[in-house]
Amino acid sequence: MKTKIRKIHNKIAWLELIAITAWVTLMGIFIAPGSFLGTVNGMLANPLLILLNALPVAAALLTAYFICRNSFLAGGITNLLFGLMSYINLLKIDGRDDPFVPADIALLREALQATGEYRLDMHYGIAALVILSSAALFLLGRYLGKNEKLRIIPRILGVLLCVGIFVGTFFTIYRDSELYNSFPVSVDYNVTVTFDELGFNYCFLYNFDLYSVDEPAGYDEAEIRELADAFEPRPQKLQPQVLMIMCEAFTELTACDAFTYADADQPLKDYFTVKNSPNCISGSIVVPNFGAGTANTEFDVIAGMQTNLISDTSNSALRTFHGNIPTIASVLSSQGYDTFYFHQGQSWFYNRNSALSFMGMESLRFDNGETWSDEDFLSELVEELEARTADGEKLLTYATTIQNHQAYNYAKYGSELPQVQTAMSLSPETEECLSVYAYGLKCSSEMLLELTEYLNAQSEPYILVFFGDHMPNLGAGYQGYGELGLSLGATDTPEQVLDIYTAPFIIWANDAYLQGRSMEEATKSLELPADGRVSACFLGELALELADAAGLDPYFSYLGELRRVCPVIKTGIVGRADGSLTESPTEQELELIRKMHCWQYFRMTTH
Repeated sequence: MKTKIRKIHNKIAWLELIAITAWVTLMGIFIAPGSFLGTVNGMLANPLLILLNALPVAAALLTAYFICRNSFLAGGITNLLFGLMSYINLLKIDGRDDPFVPADIALLREALQATGEYRLDMHYGIAALVILSSAALFLLGRYLGKNEKLRIIPRILGVLLCVGIFVGTFFTIYRDSELYNSFPVSVDYNVTVTFDELGFNYCFLYNFDLYSVDEPAGYDEAEIRELADAFEPRPQKLQPQVLMIMCEAFTELTACDAFTYADADQPLKDYFTVKNSPNCISGSIVVPNFGAGTANTEFDVIAGMQTNLISDTSNSALRTFHGNIPTIASVLSSQGYDTFYFHQGQSWFYNRNSALSFMGMESLRFDNGETWSDEDFLSELVEELEARTADGEKLLTYATTIQNHQAYNYAKYGSELPQVQTAMSLSPETEECLSVYAYGLKCSSEMLLELTEYLNAQSEPYILVFFGDHMPNLGAGYQGYGELGLSLGATDTPEQVLDIYTAPFIIWANDAYLQGRSMEEATKSLELPADGRVSACFLGELALELADAAGLDPYFSYLGELRRVCPVIKTGIVGRADGSLTESPTEQELELIRKMHCWQYFRMTTH
């Protein structure tokens, strides 16, 4: 009987391999946290997804088969490998709402140490499925033995063919961003949902080096450690409350000459009341992106690093690190501050829920779009501040608004809006876009003034840093700007390039902080450049200086020194303390920037 079964086993070896490939692929879909039937139906509607998820399984299975000449033994190995990867993906999504990606493999030790920090559902049934199905395949392999003998040359050729096909598709099909983005998903930009619906195997390979951190030229870890070791920390004496608000697409656009608002009608009227008060200083930041990339500005400000220095391929800074990185939050936390992040949007967007905890934000609140207006934002923010500082706690709050997020169309507010006032004749599309955008600025401006009035009534010293994250997108090809007579989009000079990536900031302090001084007097030691323009990575460092905490961390201390020489660093453009710009920095300037780049790499990759 056993002999007959083995003969059948030899005759249908290829059917066995096909069946095992199907089993392992389907098991991976079943293990994923999404709907099994929903994913299967989605793949049946897009059959290429079936191939993209089954191909790596088949390649691994056939490679193992040609090596050991046993379809079930090869199946056990493949089943265990892909089953464990899918299981790890499930646990990571449970723990951090973030899928398992190749970069996590390098952090295995840290991941094992971190498991104790989470109350994970270990999904023992899933673990049993992986282990028992693998064991069953191993037992079948032992019972049925090897398949009919294959000569060594065909086996070697088989292995080479499998590896060749996998490598070839990995560097072509699995690198094709156009193909990847062509598959529909139910929630755009939600990476966890994308992994569920497109399949873990495919997405894992696509993300293999998508968010890399590139080692800078001349990097020497010993050099950075030496710089850090030479630092002598200076204790913090003043401990004000620190509040940072990044306001979606906030600019001073409606104050430019193209607009004809009377003073009383100016959407930014309340903003300028705050900006021109003796409690305030102002300037502008150079941000990573135009029209989008809010979280990249967030990263630059909180981490004191530059998205544009991470790598040539990474376009989402919050997906490039998988362990704790030092930030302004961790610096203040070391001094007893609580750290709180508040965003009205979705927790999964830009991987915030996972990344911000790595960045030292101990408490995270996301309203998932339920309170989206700046009026709602202010009400919720004040409640949070009062609750979190009621017993004298020191607090760093970083909050991000979303009211003025695009799209800018009349449907956004559901009521008739004031028409934008300009000296130009605008197309209907641009008039609609600008009217909606200007109304959003008005709401943000009113929110800011009301917030400063509230903070000025507090006996606790407060520092408020308020800034925009990027310029608004006002139509394809800078259409809205062009119709206003603005040359935004030109890149002939460094000034024109920076104009695309500039957003305003103000730093305001309440009377309890200033104690009779003007803000200008209180901030002389900051030595801001003549034009007030700095790269976004320096904004958090400025907040630390005003909180008397810049001397606590060697990197931020170095940033302060660098800012006073090169306040603007932007992909080949360097701004100097006198406000001038150059595309030909001196050797000294290049060396200072190189050290910053190397130190950034060290902080992002050394855990």
